[in-house]
Amino acid sequence: MRQAGLWGLRQFNRHESLPYDWLSRSAKDQPIFWGGAESFPQLRRERLLSPRLRKEFDGRTSWDAIEPIWARFRAHGQTSYLHWMTYLDLNYRLPELLLMRVDKMSMGVSLEGRVPFLDHRLVELALSIDESVLTRGNVLKAVLKRAVRGVIPDEIIDRPKQGFGVPVHEWMTSQLGDYTRDTVGRFARETDFLDKDATDGLMASDHSPDKWRLLNLALWWQECIA
Repeated sequence: MRQAGLWGLRQFNRHESLPYDWLSRSAKDQPIFWGGAESFPQLRRERLLSPRLRKEFDGRTSWDAIEPIWARFRAHGQTSYLHWMTYLDLNYRLPELLLMRVDKMSMGVSLEGRVPFLDHRLVELALSIDESVLTRGNVLKAVLKRAVRGVIPDEIIDRPKQGFGVPVHEWMTSQLGDYTRDTVGRFARETDFLDKDATDGLMASDHSPDKWRLLNLALWWQECIA
């Protein structure tokens, strides 16, 4: 077990990183941005798959899912890279991740959420604005900040961006760590979806977000499929 874990740990090297993926995409003349919901770098994902699935999906990447969206974007004569990022998120990250979370959290307390910034007329207006205006002075959300200045306090408008992360690393280095290792290990043994040595290596590494993702996959399988 320890030897397998150390073997797998050594596999999580600099080539298994998103920057390496970005270089690879650029070399293939693909857009670098594939959406903000990427879970694993390509090489790490391939290594985590079982030999059976690795063979079945040989040569396949997430680009297979994103390419049709890219084709529609280019068919509209769009060339702005900033608009590509917006277009992909509108088609992919928003419905599959963010709006799904809003729906679940609001319905869980008997509320119905509203997303006024997604009104189609406002989206069309935003996408019609020239990229040079949107990025003037290298200020993020420059147009929006200018529109609400005087309405919202300046200290809110100009403060650094804050995320809504959860303490995954703290969880994985405390009581959730053993549970994750046991649950993911059992999932790997019982389904033949994951490579056991690579999974053990991941569990021995400090890649807490990746452990969290595999735990969610294992729990989803256990609850909804098995």
